[in-house]
Amino acid sequence: MPEARTLGSVKVANEVIAHIASLTASQVQGIVGMYPARARDGHRLLPVTTSYKGVRVDMGNDSLQLELFLVVDHSAHVPTVAAEVQRQVADAIDKMLGLEVRQVNVFIGDVRFPGDA
Repeated sequence: MPEARTLGSVKVANEVIAHIASLTASQVQGIVGMYPARARDGHRLLPVTTSYKGVRVDMGNDSLQLELFLVVDHSAHVPTVAAEVQRQVADAIDKMLGLEVRQVNVFIGDVRFPGDA
């Protein structure tokens, strides 16, 4: 059998990883949106087009640590929703990029109630 040859390397930008994580998280029931990672609270929701700014990516030796900054709906059971976000984000990164996700840390910055702006 012929030896597999290496044609080069493939690198994925942190923004791509953040996009995958934010779009995956936003599809979990109970998630209202994301807020900027540099913000102290979740009062300012990011538009979907820039929701990746609500994710911090720390890449090291082919394993990955993510921090997601989320806003949840008032009816959500936060521990259940957070665990589902962690599971789905880790699965999506693994399936799409083949990267081992070491941690998906979830920060809930706000809870939205009916009538909130």
